[in-house]
Amino acid sequence: MKARERLIYSFEVLIKTNKEKASPPTLREVVEKLVEAQSTGTATLLINKKTAIVEVVQIRFDVERNLATFFLRCADMNGADVYFANPNLKQSRVERKREGEGRAFGAHFTVSLSPRDAGGNVYSAILEKANNLSSTIVARLFQSILRAQYKSNPNLFTCDDISGARTRDGKPRQVGFRPMIELSGLPSEQFIADLEAGTLKEIQLIEQKEERQVGSRPWLVENQKIVKLAAKNAGPISDMWGNLRELFTEKAQDGVNRARIKFKRADGQSDTVDIDPETGGLLDQRYVKAKTIFGIDPPMDECADGIVPHFAAAIEAELVENR
Repeated sequence: MKARERLIYSFEVLIKTNKEKASPPTLREVVEKLVEAQSTGTATLLINKKTAIVEVVQIRFDVERNLATFFLRCADMNGADVYFANPNLKQSRVERKREGEGRAFGAHFTVSLSPRDAGGNVYSAILEKANNLSSTIVARLFQSILRAQYKSNPNLFTCDDISGARTRDGKPRQVGFRPMIELSGLPSEQFIADLEAGTLKEIQLIEQKEERQVGSRPWLVENQKIVKLAAKNAGPISDMWGNLRELFTEKAQDGVNRARIKFKRADGQSDTVDIDPETGGLLDQRYVKAKTIFGIDPPMDECADGIVPHFAAAIEAELVENR
């Protein structure tokens, strides 16, 4: 991590619900609940066997541009102390952690509060790269906060039953539910180039199933259905990624909630990438669309006490330009 450079990743945020009969709320409504948790000091998550704490330090809204920006921080109690060296003077020093302190890293996370499609539940987002603050950890943090709020209040969010069910007096039946947040990365140009130039080996369509005991063995359960599709040697495929995106979108409607692409790159190396079929986003960061922000002035530390205004302005402008 350099003082005047930061790497940022482009993501999409998908809002779902934990009830089949509930419709997703807007991302703005979800963020407002996260603000409530942050204001009471409960927007935290323990990770790494409870040796590190991830927290939402600050959230701010940009009403004019319909954005929300978070500052997230991870304090790792097992993190190594910081070592500084001066080669010219042949001197060094170590900055030791004090009781209760952890090695801290911070990341900005900016989301659009306008959905990608009118009335939709997919939103553009940018996440700054930082130790212990991957997209998976960010999603876990948000899920943990919402789960705790829902446990305290089963009517955290309510909506009309989408099946059309009504009460005895003819009013729409209300469903209490919890939002579920998923982050998936936008595919980089490198991923699409490697896929198009390589050889497609296999597609897996994965559907989570309700657990079912296998035979008379209670210690074995069936919990997934995987359909494997073989790629026949039919010559070059025009717009392979576009074709696969269409396939995944179709299968998402049938209950498939993860897709896996296995292919061999032009350099002969095999690769496997997991995809969110509903959004077409990548579920790991290796091939996620990324950009380096150069010339940050004033320079930044590894962490801060809240949103760094000049850097937040840079990634917010990036999001507005590309959402």
